[in-house]
Amino acid sequence: MQLRVKSSLSAASSCQTFKQIEQTFGTGKVPQVFRLLKSQPVLLAHLWGQFHALVLHGDLPRVLKELVGLVVAAATHCDHVRVFLLHHLSQQSAEPEILAAIVQGNYDVTGLSHATRAVLQYAAIAIANRIACGNVAKQQWQTLHHQTMQALEDTGLEESERLELIATIALFEQLCTVANLLHLGSESL
Repeated sequence: MQLRVKSSLSAASSCQTFKQIEQTFGTGKVPQVFRLLKSQPVLLAHLWGQFHALVLHGDLPRVLKELVGLVVAAATHCDHVRVFLLHHLSQQSAEPEILAAIVQGNYDVTGLSHATRAVLQYAAIAIANRIACGNVAKQQWQTLHHQTMQALEDTGLEESERLELIATIALFEQLCTVANLLHLGSESL
């Protein structure tokens, strides 16, 4: 059995992906989690493609999706994604007090709409319950599942928006997993 498969994509495709990332975040602002994938252009294109499709497009506002990413980063103890999102959201005029509250798990702060609070609460419940699901009995899992579904219902989102929210949570969880497994911290930005 062959363990290594050469990619048909070249380093040139990684450079092309980096150009797309820089168009989004600014020249020289390629997050380390993407930079480390330079030698893996297929993986780089995959992760960036997901980010591009989910965060930069869709029905939900980009800032809301980045706030959801901040919730996921805090829940998964991912300093790399957390610090990157804090910096990026600050550049978009997000209030530092609100961002600090979100990182601490406090979504009931002045300046957030009821809908935003509900979305952030759902993200926190969904990620916490997903993490816990591997360690609970079936009856406890059913309770967690019901709690998660109720929180999703409480967001008031339409079906397509709910799917976009769930996919956004999954994307940021994936990015945080990669960053954490590569031991990327805030200093690696």
